[in-house]
Amino acid sequence: MSTEPPLETRPAYRLWAATYDVENPLTTMDSLAVHFFSHDIAGKDLLDAACGTARRLVFPDRKGPRSSCGVDLVFEMLAAGRRNPSRPRTTAGGDLRALPFGAGAFDVVWCRLAAGHLLKIAPLYREFARVLRKGGYVVVTDFHPEAIRRGHARAFRDVSGATHVVEHVVHDAEAHETAAREAGLTFDASGSLGVGSEVRPFYERAKKLDRYAADLGLPLLLALRFLK
Repeated sequence: MSTEPPLETRPAYRLWAATYDVENPLTTMDSLAVHFFSHDIAGKDLLDAACGTARRLVFPDRKGPRSSCGVDLVFEMLAAGRRNPSRPRTTAGGDLRALPFGAGAFDVVWCRLAAGHLLKIAPLYREFARVLRKGGYVVVTDFHPEAIRRGHARAFRDVSGATHVVEHVVHDAEAHETAAREAGLTFDASGSLGVGSEVRPFYERAKKLDRYAADLGLPLLLALRFLK
């Protein structure tokens, strides 16, 4: 792990853009959780809030939504996605706390592995409640607080192979539920995904099976769904 101080969010993601599409244990768990919690996206209008390179808005193995849109704060992320012809063109720059969309624009909102980069999450949930239609839902995933307590960090490798840590704020499940409820959303479901066979290949390729044995069962991902 890098010994440099954690990078602030925007500089970190600017640096990360070139390698952001490389999967890791956390993103693998994120995909499993979001697929489970949003299995009915067909015919819906979907927003991926903090979409990065919009790589999650490609649906080769399932029927996709009626429309999909991504928004991200970091231009370099959006630009990297737009260079890929398989990615949707419907992406826009914007802050999670002030989404550039009208009220009731979406049936489903995803916010994947981004909430922990905000000091306060109340504004996040107020925006989700605003852009969601009645009957819609939001799926939020984040780095699990227990993983942080056990010494894990949000980190990535840049194009040179150097590892960098990204600043991250711990928001436990109760904090998410409180912020969502105050915004007018209703808690529906939550889950934790831990280190298991799905991510063992990452440890094998890194020649860190001893770390895999130590991490086995450790929750890495927190996932929640709220209804409007």
